[in-house]
Amino acid sequence: MRKINLLLIVSLFLAILSCKKDEEPTKKDLLCGKNWILVAETISPALNYNGTLITDLYSQLESCSKDDIGIFNTNGTYTFEEGLTKCDVNDPQVWDSGTWVFNSDQTILVLTGDGGTLNATIVELSSSKFVTSQEMTIDDVKYTITDTYQKK
Repeated sequence: MRKINLLLIVSLFLAILSCKKDEEPTKKDLLCGKNWILVAETISPALNYNGTLITDLYSQLESCSKDDIGIFNTNGTYTFEEGLTKCDVNDPQVWDSGTWVFNSDQTILVLTGDGGTLNATIVELSSSKFVTSQEMTIDDVKYTITDTYQKK
């Protein structure tokens, strides 16, 4: 009886050791296959907007733009689409599309599409939140725009 118990324990131990640990999702896994909605957009330093200094760009967006959806596909393509509400009923459903890649150390997302190429630094990427930043120079002032997306 003791040999059987020992054999059972050893077999159970070996079975546990042979099980693979769940692999951490890759950045590609975290980015793709989700509908991403912009929930915040900020600019630093403050931007003069019609005589008022603002840092919250999201509050300046029309409500019809706040439900737009970004979709990244595993084949390296992306689309930005209108959500349920369009600002103009004649607007196309897909308003930007193209290809995406990560840079070599996966810290920058490079989008090449209808409007040219955009390099977005990845600040945070999880299964439900995606934050990017990009720099832009306007009138010799360097601004940082930070976009926060949430999984829909």
